[in-house]
This record gives sequence, structure tokens and C-alpha cells, in this order.
Amino acid sequence: MDEGENASTSGSGKIFLIILIVVILAVALAAGWYFFIKKSAEGGTCSSDSKCESGLTCANKTCSSGASGSSCESKDNCQAGYCVNNKCTEGKTGDNCSAKTDCTTGYCVNSKCTEGKLSDACSTYKDCAAGLYCKQGACSTPPDYSKYFAKIVISRINPGSGPEPNNPATVTTTFKTTDALEIDFTGVKSTTVGEYHYEIVDSVSGEIARSSKNELELKFSGQDTGTGTSLDNVAPGEYDLNIYFKDELVYTTQIIVSK
Repeated sequence: MDEGENASTSGSGKIFLIILIVVILAVALAAGWYFFIKKSAEGGTCSSDSKCESGLTCANKTCSSGASGSSCESKDNCQAGYCVNNKCTEGKTGDNCSAKTDCTTGYCVNSKCTEGKLSDACSTYKDCAAGLYCKQGACSTPPDYSKYFAKIVISRINPGSGPEPNNPATVTTTFKTTDALEIDFTGVKSTTVGEYHYEIVDSVSGEIARSSKNELELKFSGQDTGTGTSLDNVAPGEYDLNIYFKDELVYTTQIIVSK
């Protein structure tokens, strides 16, 4: 090989080396830009706010604008101030919720914000607006018992015996666990004949704390009557007291039980 060929080969090697160095530098610069300089857009990964584009914050290692559907760790990450299951919401009807405080409406049923209006879903009377009650999972107008009897009175008495001179009944809806609850029906129509029962339902969980349906047989026989139950096994809390005649809900009210 003569000197010309050697020079040509040497020149080609230098050019290749220069190109290789340029490529390596370009790759290094690109990698550096991607990992150290590039800022993530909405939904992109991040380790801090500084890793997100302007106007975004880093929440749950995700860049977030705080708009509905954006990632969040707390309500402070959200424009509307509601964070549910690490997602921002607006707290409007139909939005996800875990408590009524997650909703602008003030009602959360089955993990969805509701308005508590007629026909809205409910578990207890607390899921419904004033003047409505919860019947078979839907907010409804109060039942009308006037076709069966004239009046129902809820009272507090001492357990062990019914109302009598030495055990007077006090009309109230507030009780202690050491009290008994008395239910009296007056103005019962002669045509009102058949079984009735009551249920004491936890106003928060919707669970039945006590029911007479499987405990004793209660019947209307066309005349005034009453029944009672001790509250010793009912935990302190707020309850729906529901009364059914032939499995038709005819009366409901709220009672409070304390220690």
C-alpha cells in the first residue's frame, strides 16, 4: 500500500471517529434533556413540581392541573376542592364520593353525589331532603297512615312493664340504652286487622338494629293497641323507627339513643 492509500484510510478513520463522537454527544444531550431538563405535561410522571410543565403540580407522582379527573393527593390539589380516590372531582351530582363532604349537594349515596330529592337513591332518611324519607332505596314522600288509624305516639318508659301510674310514659324521640321505647296506636279503625311490625334502623349504615318481625307476633284487631321494646342491646346512635302494617310502611320517624 502506498502513502496515498495510507493517508486516505487514516482520513476516513478520523472522519468516522468524529461522527461517532458527535452521535454519542447527541445521544447524551438528548438523554440529559429528557431525564433532567424536559418537563412532563398533564398526566406525565414526576418526582416534584419542578418536573412538571408550568401551571402543573406533582400529585401521586403524576403531573396534575387540578381539573376534574386530574391526579390528586388531597383536596388542595384540586381546583374545585374535591379529591376522591386520588382523582379531582367537582362534587356535582353523579360525581364519585366517599362521604357527603365530597359533594356540593351534601348527599353521597352508593359512592355517587346525589341531591336528596324525590326518587333519588338513599339508604336512610339522612340521604333525603327535609320532608322526605327513604323507602325501598329511594327518597319518597312520607307514608299516610290515616286510612288505618288516627294517631301514633312514641314514648319513653322504664323497661320491665308497660305504661301505668307508677311507670308513666314520656312522649319523646330521645332515649337512653337503659330506657324502653313505647309505641301506641290510637283511633285504630275497625277494618284495621292484621299483623304489624317495627324496625329500628341505623341511620348511618342502614343496618337493622332491631326488628319485631322475627321476635314476636303483633296484630291490629280493629281497636287501639300498643307495644314496646327495651333498648339495652341498641348501640348509641341515630336511628329510623319504621312501622309496617301487612309489610306496608305506614310510619317513620327518627330517634336518638345515647348512653
